[in-house]
Amino acid sequence: MAASWSEIFPPAPAWTEKDMTSQAGRVFLVTGGSTGIGYETAKALYHLNGTVYITSRSSSSAGSAITSIKASSPHLSQIVPPGQGRIDFVVMDFSDLSTLQQAAKEFMSKVNRLDAIIHNAGVMLPDNPDETTTQGWYQQLGINALAPFLLQLFLNPLVLHTASLPTTPPNSVRIIFLSSSGHQAAPSPDGVAWSDINLAHTTKTGLRKEAERYGQSKAMNCMFAYEFARRYKGKGSGIVSLSLHPGALKTGLQKNAPGWLNLLFGILRKEARFGALTVLWAGIREIEEGDANMLGIKNGKNGGYVEPFGRWGGGSKDIFEGLMERGTGERLWGVCEELVKGFR
Repeated sequence: MAASWSEIFPPAPAWTEKDMTSQAGRVFLVTGGSTGIGYETAKALYHLNGTVYITSRSSSSAGSAITSIKASSPHLSQIVPPGQGRIDFVVMDFSDLSTLQQAAKEFMSKVNRLDAIIHNAGVMLPDNPDETTTQGWYQQLGINALAPFLLQLFLNPLVLHTASLPTTPPNSVRIIFLSSSGHQAAPSPDGVAWSDINLAHTTKTGLRKEAERYGQSKAMNCMFAYEFARRYKGKGSGIVSLSLHPGALKTGLQKNAPGWLNLLFGILRKEARFGALTVLWAGIREIEEGDANMLGIKNGKNGGYVEPFGRWGGGSKDIFEGLMERGTGERLWGVCEELVKGFR
């Protein structure tokens, strides 16, 4: 399986800052918001007058990011007058599941609604591939998949409350999981190695082993988005849950990739702002009621996959067929609930 041609060479974004509306009165949580795509997403939402919370592993990195965002200017094409945005942070360590409940409680003590959560925090090709999280999971599984799954479980009551408010516009509450075209490298056919979910016994070696681990974590992001949509679509004013590939971007995510790989794909990479445009297309653009209320992956249905830089896509045929025909989303939900039950 491989990324589609249009994912490798995406067209220029058709929906940009000039098309965005004011986000005043809305609350956003952007995980991993101190750098890269998360930073650019938080910056855009702040200048659109949203109330934005970012997460980071340290208060110093979060504070530096917030200082930079407050000192920045909106994109030149933005039409919405800025100046009413608010931004703050919550320290979250996705490498230790035992810390997330308290961090989620801290966040929820600060707000009375949550209009969109952007599950952006993640790792690819970690410095030490054999290093594990506190709970013994390889980092790509623990940080990219299990941590956002658990965090979302803690935040679900607030998300459902927001969707039920009479003032919440239809289908405006969003759960967004940042996946990657790398999900195509996940174990076939379902995207998950059910009997070896930590991929401790994979026969692959070197870069191929790490690509498989990364691919599985990003396939799980797609599967989470679908399963959350299946379970919660139509609740209150409607909840839309999507996964997305933000595009090939110039971020720190690829810092440990081999030099030849960075050289090969470097020419294709865009600035992180383009990834934020993909996230914002999924996270704040108005979605038609027919697309939001119908579950699937074709023609922009709830639970689906977004391609760069803001277009409905299809994702891995095998993985999404598994979701729709073999109930793999429900199976994964059950597996993950069991894995995180000690931290709820």
